[in-house]
Amino acid sequence: MRAWWLVVLILSVFSSTAGAQAPPPPPKHEATAEAAFVGVTGNASSSTFGLGGETIARPGHWTFRHKASFIRNEAADVVTAKSFAYAGRAERALNPRVSAFGEYAFFRDRFAGVDDRNSVLGGVSLKAVTSARQTLGIDLGAGYLNERRVVKPDLSNGVYTLGSAYALKLSSTADLRDDLLFLGSAKTSTDWRLAHTIALTARVTDVVSLKVSNTVRYVHVPPVGFKTTDTTTGVALVAKFPAKK
Repeated sequence: MRAWWLVVLILSVFSSTAGAQAPPPPPKHEATAEAAFVGVTGNASSSTFGLGGETIARPGHWTFRHKASFIRNEAADVVTAKSFAYAGRAERALNPRVSAFGEYAFFRDRFAGVDDRNSVLGGVSLKAVTSARQTLGIDLGAGYLNERRVVKPDLSNGVYTLGSAYALKLSSTADLRDDLLFLGSAKTSTDWRLAHTIALTARVTDVVSLKVSNTVRYVHVPPVGFKTTDTTTGVALVAKFPAKK
């Protein structure tokens, strides 16, 4: 959650990127898949398994993204963590820096008190920084959220969001990405949540990369009996399929 140092970094370099070299046009199609597994046997027995994937299509002025992830942890033959998340997004460029977007997201994690969460959002996206070395996108949106909880009551109300997506090219083989999302309820100011993911990816071959990531999810008013904060740290192998220009 302590991602505010990025604000200082971005503001300090914003003026210098105004005249920086523009990044090359992105490919028309991209796809990645990632997998992680950690197993322990002997005096203790546990295993953690994770899968994820993302596809991006850019026909004309449109961009379509689909992203999914699954995590399962088992210790002494007892499942101790299990979650699934999916997000689909359609984005239409209005000019080189501003786009309109619509997004649907699904999330399930009974160990965090969520049977299932569905949200539909719409809004505008601004490309605040665009250079060959770094990019910063800012989202502002509103929509509707429905969440069925393990412990009642459920949630069903309008929401508003503010998010950022920052990417920095550290070298020819290493990249840093920092994503931050704030979601607030239109019904009450005390019901809000924050999601922060920071990831470092290092390319091993033209196809395979090693990814280290940390995700923090904070819910200000969690279901009764559940904690406010969940943290997931992972190391995964990522396969990037050949992009279509």
